Parts: sequence; C-alpha cells; structure tokens
Amino acid sequence: MVSLWRLTRNQYGRKLYELLAQAGITATAMRQYAVDLPNKTATEVGKPIRADNSSHASVHTWTSESNSQFSIVSRPDAPASLDAPIAEKLPAETVLTVCEKGVARGYLFISVNTTVPIDVLECKLSFNGAYIRRVYVDQAHRNRGVATALITAANRYASARDATQAVALVAIDNRPSQALFETCGFTVRSTRVYARIGPLSIRHQLPNTQ
Repeated sequence: MVSLWRLTRNQYGRKLYELLAQAGITATAMRQYAVDLPNKTATEVGKPIRADNSSHASVHTWTSESNSQFSIVSRPDAPASLDAPIAEKLPAETVLTVCEKGVARGYLFISVNTTVPIDVLECKLSFNGAYIRRVYVDQAHRNRGVATALITAANRYASARDATQAVALVAIDNRPSQALFETCGFTVRSTRVYARIGPLSIRHQLPNTQ
C-alpha cells in the first residue's frame, strides 16, 4: 500500500490532493515532534548565525557536528542542484544545506518564533521555538548521515537564536521521517487531526499518551 505522504511529495500526487481539496474533501493526521534544546549561547556554537537572504554577506558556513565530512551552508541558492522548492520559502525561513566537497546533498527549511501556514491542515500555527520542515536528502546519498547532519545543524541554528525547543510535523504514515526525528532525540508531543467534507470540518489536537 502506498503511503499517503508519498503521494503528496510528487507533482502528480500533489495535484490529485489539491483537486480533492478543491472539491471539499481532505483528511490529514500529523504527529507533532519536539525536542528541548540546550541553553547554548551564540559564542558556544560559533559565530552568530543569521537568517539568509539574497546577499552573500549573510552567508554562514560551518562544519557539521555530526560528520566532519559535511559542511552546513546557510544560503537560499545552495541546494539549487537538488531542485529545492525555494519559491515556497517564507520570508522568515532560512534554508540550511548539507554540502560535501561543495556539492549539495540535502536541505531543510527552518524558522524561529514565527507563525507558519500549514497547508495540509488548512491553518496557520505559531511555534514558540524552531519549526523544521521540507527535510530532503538526495536519493543517491541517503543512509549516509546527511539527514542527521541536517537536523543537528537545525538544532544548533535554533539554539544560537535563543530557541529552547525545535518542532516538526510528520504525517502519521511517514515512518522514515518519524525514525529520523526519533533518532535525533525528538519525541511525539501530540497528534493534529483535521478532516473536511464540504462545509463540515473537524480539527483536534490529541496529546501523546505514551
């Protein structure tokens, strides 16, 4: 059986999802993962890490804490070779890219203390801390620690901006992403459920009981 999250990660599945949504039919359940971040200062994690923009003056690069072969680049065009959906990046978001010998291997989007539209839940959510999304690793370089390096970098970035927590939303049937965040110390704090048929909708946030 094909997982629903896989369908929305390609253009054809996404189009089908959008057509159903336009017809008034949608249903989503997302697990909210979170991890408490250490109280690190910018000095402890290196030079201050700034949000990126189109100016190279804001670029910051550092060596991955989880794998010294990788470097982390904070620049929106760094993952261009991976066809990253940069057009979807929100003004408050930063793109973090894992590079190996100057070649992009994966990327993610991160924001801190902001309100973010969550399309699949058809709402906006405010996060007290960092919110991580759009984690992607080049298929040819998976299972090499790239994703772990991305999450580690995101946590470091968030700590440098005084965030005390990092959060991610993961579809309940997306086991690969769940395993990644669990490996990086994240735990399920709640499950967000949303369904709509025409004008009728339900929305719940269920606390984790484990």
